[in-house]
Amino acid sequence: MKDNKRIIFLTGATGLVGSYLLKILLQEGHKVYALARSKNNKNAKDRVTEVLNFWDKDVLSEKSYCLEVLEGDIAKKNLGLDKQNIDLLENEIEEIFHCAAGTLFNLPLQEIRKVNVEGTKNVLDLAIRCNEKGRLKKVNHLSTVYVCGDYKGVFREDNLDVGQGFNSTYEQSKFEAEKLVEGYRKRGLWIDIFRLSPVLGESTTGKTFKFEHFYQLLYLWSLEILEVFPINEKLLINFTYVDAIAKALYCLFNNSKIRNKNYHLFGDPTISTEEAFNLARKHIGFKKPSMISWKRFNIENFTPVQRNLINKLVIFSNTMLQAKFSSTFTRNILNKYNFRFPNFINKDLANIIQYAIDSKFIKKKSQ
Repeated sequence: MKDNKRIIFLTGATGLVGSYLLKILLQEGHKVYALARSKNNKNAKDRVTEVLNFWDKDVLSEKSYCLEVLEGDIAKKNLGLDKQNIDLLENEIEEIFHCAAGTLFNLPLQEIRKVNVEGTKNVLDLAIRCNEKGRLKKVNHLSTVYVCGDYKGVFREDNLDVGQGFNSTYEQSKFEAEKLVEGYRKRGLWIDIFRLSPVLGESTTGKTFKFEHFYQLLYLWSLEILEVFPINEKLLINFTYVDAIAKALYCLFNNSKIRNKNYHLFGDPTISTEEAFNLARKHIGFKKPSMISWKRFNIENFTPVQRNLINKLVIFSNTMLQAKFSSTFTRNILNKYNFRFPNFINKDLANIIQYAIDSKFIKKKSQ
């Protein structure tokens, strides 16, 4: 495996995947310019430092000289950076990881477009200028399998526009971002797209600081406020652990030679919604609701409190279960470089559930 040290520009450094990737890049001695915003009375540097400390205190203390945090915002012109920093990046950047994105499913379309579409355009415009300077090699754009929308067939790595509709503004905005990437590829940029399935915490420890999507299902189940819930053993879902995603990205970062490819970054093993439900129930101890179809669940007469809790989950779950995703090309490439996604086993998912309990995101029921 090549180990040439590179100068990298990273967006989304305070997000789940971006922060874990930052840890790995610093561990390996690469110079990283990380873009971040101030938020919740914390400046960009403090936020990035906090998340690095969460993953690995040693990396933070031993490799901080490799990290430069830039206060900015992908949704702003020139990423919210001044001319001095823009000039610096244009002359130094050798590779870009664009990990920043809005991930909520129910934002107004124009609001999420500003981040996921306009933000991507701002990053790619910087890439064009870097490319003109002659140092930039490649842009790595993190996307999602949800670009498939409501498509019900097999969705392959080279698919994008297959006549799908969209169940959420998130899906549509990420689809539009990929269409934008296609245009910039034609302008001479090497841009690889990495589509992710729902990302869980670290496989070995369960650690995470983002309790979204599947974690919201765990939370809802643990409340024991629903007498019915849609579970189907035939409906399969692809989960991926954040450490596996970041390591796969780093493997391809070091080895990829084919320009402008799309990758589905998850392994073939899947788990049914019923298996996930039963494992969660075993560890959390909640009462088992009656199992019904999603169609019936969507029209069930819930109280306002119940409906408020499940509204966003209905969109998420329906979307997740529509298409079947092929990752043949990705798997073959990674196998070539001796990388394989870990098998999805109950022990790892148990770690995920236990960490959510230990973090008090969900409460274990008394036996």
